Amino acid sequence: MTAASQKKETSERRTFLKSVFPSLSDGEITKLEAISLLVHHEEGDLIAQEGSYASGVFIVHSGLVSIGKYASRGWEKRCLRFLAVGEMYGLEPVFLEREPINVQFAKAIVESTLVFFERSNILAFSKEHPRICADLCRWLSREVIMLEFKLTRQAVESMDRNLALLLMALGNKYGAPHEEGALLNLPISRQTMAEMLGVSVETLMRGLKRFKELGLLSTDHSEILLKDFDGLAARARVSQFYLSIIQETL
Repeated sequence: MTAASQKKETSERRTFLKSVFPSLSDGEITKLEAISLLVHHEEGDLIAQEGSYASGVFIVHSGLVSIGKYASRGWEKRCLRFLAVGEMYGLEPVFLEREPINVQFAKAIVESTLVFFERSNILAFSKEHPRICADLCRWLSREVIMLEFKLTRQAVESMDRNLALLLMALGNKYGAPHEEGALLNLPISRQTMAEMLGVSVETLMRGLKRFKELGLLSTDHSEILLKDFDGLAARARVSQFYLSIIQETL
């Protein structure tokens, strides 16, 4: 890497970190960037293994990451949630005062880049610069709200409502502006989308077909064109409060 490209990468990483940690000053962001490491993972790579040593905190810089747990049989896996750009993994085992063990696994769904902070470094930084705790608390509070919401939603809500919420979240995170709406071109399979909803692929395809007939979207191979966000929001039937959270969280 040339000096110019390295300088550009450092600048971009600082800008990214500032968006994740808005409570920190520019000087603190510079110090935080100095203890960070950019790590790249190919599609399907295991980022962290359940039950292994929790080495630190990861923040998704690009791509999409699944978080899950193994069933009691060991080989069966259950996806619990997905992390988009700006979302974190590894806070719990790092900041809990006990043996740092990953309680879930993390896996790259698509080619992904993550910003990594080694456990001792981020702990030392948080003690020296406690303002970062405001951003971490904001993140964890948002996570609790969304996990409760998802548990209730998956238990009692229809697939159509859940699909509308998922498409809105993906559109806000990954949608590219299009003259008819937002173009979602993520290299993820319909199987992965079905896992994100906790339904079969057949059920997902029926839902997408219904949304196409309603004029909410159109599909072309892996591309999904979201044509009507207001229509999706009406289909989801959630309050503005949750919609504002969904804009930031998968």
